[in-house]
Amino acid sequence: QAHAGGRVGFGRTEVTDQIQEELDRFFAGSSGTFETRLALHGSAFTRDVWRELLKIPAGETRSYSELAGTLGRPEAVRAVARANGANQLAVVVPCHRVVGADGSLTGYGGGLWRKQRLIELEQGYRARATG
Repeated sequence: QAHAGGRVGFGRTEVTDQIQEELDRFFAGSSGTFETRLALHGSAFTRDVWRELLKIPAGETRSYSELAGTLGRPEAVRAVARANGANQLAVVVPCHRVVGADGSLTGYGGGLWRKQRLIELEQGYRARATG
């Protein structure tokens, strides 16, 4: 409630229905696009990292060092990794699209097997869209 600036209600809303439809499409393998408006809560730097995550196209990955460089803070690789790990909107804010500098899967709270599966899912429907 403190973050939302008001009361938390019960029941379904248009936003709940919208995000469910988007998640259903994602897991059905038909779309990696989310248009539900998000309230990102964190420090200014953390929110900047999350906004960069939102820019990574489905089916693609970026390294932590690439994200730090994009933010104009190439020395902040560990801070980028911490912000990435603090993401509470996994899948929607695609922290799974961030990999090690050598392309290896690293640091995913849901398990590396799940991170791999999410990346494969996205690569699959990206291939179908272009094929």
